[in-house]
Formats: sequence, C-alpha cells, structure tokens
Amino acid sequence: MKVRDVMTPAVITVTPETTFKETAERLLDYGVSGMPVVDGHGHLVGLVTEADLMSKEAFDNRHRRPLEILLDTITGHARYAGKAAGLTAGAVMTTDLVTASPGEDIRAAARRMLDRGVKRLPVVEDGRLVGIVSRHDLLRLFHRRDADVAAEIETKLASPLHCPEKHQVTFSVVEGVVTLEGQVCFAGEVPVVEGMAWRVPGVVHVVNAITYERPDGG
Repeated sequence: MKVRDVMTPAVITVTPETTFKETAERLLDYGVSGMPVVDGHGHLVGLVTEADLMSKEAFDNRHRRPLEILLDTITGHARYAGKAAGLTAGAVMTTDLVTASPGEDIRAAARRMLDRGVKRLPVVEDGRLVGIVSRHDLLRLFHRRDADVAAEIETKLASPLHCPEKHQVTFSVVEGVVTLEGQVCFAGEVPVVEGMAWRVPGVVHVVNAITYERPDGG
C-alpha cells in the first residue's frame, strides 16, 4: 500500500506571512498539532507545530534573566529561544523537514516517522504539498475486521503458483494475526505466500506453518 492510499489530501495550511496569533488559532480551531507552511505556489517551505508556538511563552526574553538566555545554548534550547520573538508562521516554523512522497510504501514512511521522532509527514510531489500522512492515518490500517482481512488474503491466494494439485494452503485470521497452514509445491513458494499475507492492510503478524513437497528445482 502506498502513502497516497492513506494520506489526507485536504490539508490545513498557513503561509509564511500568517500572523502568530492566527496560526495559533488555526491549530486550535482545527484540532491539529501541526500545519505545513506553503508559499503562494503551493510549495512546501516549512512546518509549524504547537512546540514552535509554545516557544514564545517558554523563551520570550521579557520574562527571562540574562543567565537563563545564556544557558539556552548550553542546554540545547537555543533553537526554540530563537523563535520566541517571531510574529509570523515563517519566523517560528521548522524548515528541517522530513517528508514523504505519494508513491512510496507506507512501511518506509512509518519507519521514517519513528526514526525521526515526528508525528506527521508532509507529502510532497515535485516540491508541491499534495497531502499529509500522520501516525493516526497509519494506525487506521489496523482498524479492519478480521473478516475483511481474510477476504483479501483469500483473493491473493486464489491462484496457485505451481502444481495446483499440491497447492493446498489454508489460513485463519484472529485479531489481525494470520496463521498459514497447508502445503505448496516448492520450498521457494513458502516465503512468497507469507509475503502475500503480510502485504494485506490490517495484518498484525503472520505465523507461517506451510510445508512444501520438494526443494526448488527438485
């Protein structure tokens, strides 16, 4: 499954010129924790999050002593402290972005989210923002009935690879866990059948108990 299949195409955005107050209000009004920042041509230029906006209250120099400001560099808070004086989305946004493309596999996107510790990935094609994919979008893949998962696996396994008379694979799905049993003709077909099951959205785990009649080429 590709990112385009699970992403949200209608994205709430702001521009670099959007005021700080309007940006905060839009986050609250739409109940989101971050928004892409786009220019007049729809190109992605940044991302503004709740953390970016909180920097004003946490690090505004009006409320802090010179020693506290000095400690920012030592503690690694300088990035947020530098945004505290920002009055627009462009002044507080994050520009070191992690993105996804609509045609990439959702597993790669999920790994990138975890590796970089982000909650969402703007989806970009030719520099233009075309959607956004969040952890919530990916978790929705597991919100499928076992019967729906089983029906899709049944379709994938309908055509045997070789030796129809020996291709006798059965399976069950319980709480998203697929158990494969039965027999195929060649050893090399065992991981192929398992891969078919893994690629079905909603599969949590695959238990492969398939046997084979003979080694490959035998």
